[in-house]
Amino acid sequence: MPLKIRVKPEGKIFAGGAVLKNVGTRPAELLILSDSPVLRDDYMMNIDKRTESDVSNVYFLLQVVYLFKGKGQPLDELVISTLTNFAKLYPALAPYVSEIETHLREGESFKALRLAHKLLDTEQKGAAANASEPANESNGDPTAVPCEPVSIS
Repeated sequence: MPLKIRVKPEGKIFAGGAVLKNVGTRPAELLILSDSPVLRDDYMMNIDKRTESDVSNVYFLLQVVYLFKGKGQPLDELVISTLTNFAKLYPALAPYVSEIETHLREGESFKALRLAHKLLDTEQKGAAANASEPANESNGDPTAVPCEPVSIS
């Protein structure tokens, strides 16, 4: 099924292995005729940003899964195992990780990526809000994880 995309001026999309950029001054409309992965600029993460946090690392992994492979590949169990370990490190995020795993098992890698994108956005908004507050490392909880818990709606 064809996909129609509107790209803002100077905006980029990833489509079928190529990065396309609108170099015009007006929005461009593109029609993707093949069944290939497509990501908008705001969903693309460069490799240098993946190490900013554990959530961004998971997001980058899911981006690679979406862009470069399909369901039933040999790395599926490695990806699921990585997500399971992530959920153990961040128990507050376990329900979201479980939902991401379900999408991956059903071959819906974009839905998994979209959910991870919400986690990433929430984490970044939380970090921006906490930047103005003084750091309090322990908060009185010896089991505290060195990452702010995030919740998505």
